[in-house]
Amino acid sequence: MMSRRHLRYLLTLPWLLLGLLTLPLQAALQLQENSPPQSLTAQVEYLADPTGTLRLDDLLTASQAPAWRRASKLNFGYVDGAIWLRLTLQSVQSQTGDWRLEFSYPSLDRITLFDVGSDGVRLGQAGDMLPFQQRSVANRAPVFDIRLQPGERRTLYVRASSEGAMTLDGTLYARNQHERHSVDGYLVHAMYSGTLIALGCYNLLLFFALRERPFLYYALFVSAFFVGILGLNGLGAQFLWSGGNWWTNRALPFGINAAAAIGLLFARSFLDTAKWMPRGDRWLRLATILLSGCALATLLLPVQQALQLMSISGLCMCVCTLITGFVCVRKGAPGAALFLLAWLTLLLGASLLALRNFALIPSNAFTMHAMQIGSALEMILLSLALAARFNELKRQKEQVLQSHERQLEHRVAERTEALEEANRQLSSMAMQDALTQLANRTSLQRQLDQAIQRAKRRNETLAVMLIDLDGFKPINDLHGHELGDQVLIEIARRLRDCARDSDLPARLGGDEFVLICEAIHSAEHALEVAERILTGLHAPILLGELCLQVGASIGIVLSRGEESGTTLIRQADAAMYAAKAAGRNRVMLAHALNRA
Repeated sequence: MMSRRHLRYLLTLPWLLLGLLTLPLQAALQLQENSPPQSLTAQVEYLADPTGTLRLDDLLTASQAPAWRRASKLNFGYVDGAIWLRLTLQSVQSQTGDWRLEFSYPSLDRITLFDVGSDGVRLGQAGDMLPFQQRSVANRAPVFDIRLQPGERRTLYVRASSEGAMTLDGTLYARNQHERHSVDGYLVHAMYSGTLIALGCYNLLLFFALRERPFLYYALFVSAFFVGILGLNGLGAQFLWSGGNWWTNRALPFGINAAAAIGLLFARSFLDTAKWMPRGDRWLRLATILLSGCALATLLLPVQQALQLMSISGLCMCVCTLITGFVCVRKGAPGAALFLLAWLTLLLGASLLALRNFALIPSNAFTMHAMQIGSALEMILLSLALAARFNELKRQKEQVLQSHERQLEHRVAERTEALEEANRQLSSMAMQDALTQLANRTSLQRQLDQAIQRAKRRNETLAVMLIDLDGFKPINDLHGHELGDQVLIEIARRLRDCARDSDLPARLGGDEFVLICEAIHSAEHALEVAERILTGLHAPILLGELCLQVGASIGIVLSRGEESGTTLIRQADAAMYAAKAAGRNRVMLAHALNRA
């Protein structure tokens, strides 16, 4: 069934044809078979329609036709109403030519093409607020088919209205040229989208594996930013929200504002601003809250204001992160240099896009896709920065662990040394007499056995002297055990002083002592050593006001390592008792010894 709009154009067709005959001829763009793509800039005329009430018949009626202006640029920024474009085409081909007119900015709300020729008006529609299946050509950007017969002349009237930036840069392609151009464009956007999806998923998996918050914030940042980009490049309106509904004009400002808020969360977590700049961290927290509010506001404000808020908040966010990055670089925060470089690329892209949206710089392929170019570089650099930061933190943790390990090893070494010293002390205590600090009976037996083995191996003479004090018991009984212990300590000291350095003095028990003397040359040598000891022990002992004196009976046995230690002690003991029987305080050599 014919729509009312089409019926209206059919009813006014005679008047339109009459208007065409009365209008002056416009300079036509000549099209031929090998014509390259033609930019609309400087080729078209434009007409502002602030109220949005002009209709095609108003433009074709000579008496009412407003003044057209030659367009030096086709980026009009944010405008009210509609913008009309007019372009006259002239075919100089010898056969029918198929052409396509593409407007490079996919976020235009509605574009209507009136293709006026001698056969009437051909109507085409496009725009992201139009359900995708109703577009004249299935493409993410506004595209229209134009067919010219040989020598035919047609005039194109384009009416564009949009709540966003009115960017009407367009190009006229031969159909086969446009198909190649379109495939290349989809390929580039697919690669860009794939890069964002891969980076987001990869860092999300890293978060699940490592439980590091920066990876989660990065994945959320990429996701929110990707939503905004889908609203900008037309892929969202083609594949995800193709019904031309309320969300179509909200995806871009909401996604970018949400990405700005999450980006500050990422910056705070990545740079650890609470540590490196605690005062600035409080301001960043406040800015995050404000940007979150801006993201919600884009769902409620008029679209034009939401887009303007997006541009302003995006730039403010980039400035905040740049200042934060500079401060953290100066303070040496891990990964801050790469972080700063990444945000510089995004700031450059966002600045170019914002300036283009406000019509302050020319609109071209670079400025139109500046955000995507900058964001792609930024995402890659941030991913590298995350890896660098993780490696740096890992290195720092390893250094801390190594430092702790060294401290632990040092403490273990100290404790081991202390334990060894304690063991030595315990061993020494186990082998020493607690009172006199001389070797005890256990140590005596061990040392004597070793001395016997050495004497036998070296064919040397070994002397074992058993010393029993004379007159000690009366001192002990009269003055008490405490004084007796002091006497024993003094006797042990004198025994060490009188013995040779190689001799081993030991306490056998009570007031009995043993001296092991190795490398004795003869019996006379042994007697000489014993007499020196006897003299040293017999000297008076001064203990406070007391002057005490004890003697000693010494029994000596000589051996060349043929007897056991027990036998030698028994023989020395017998010689000592012989000395006591002979009158005490003397030396007696065991008569059974073969004298050297």
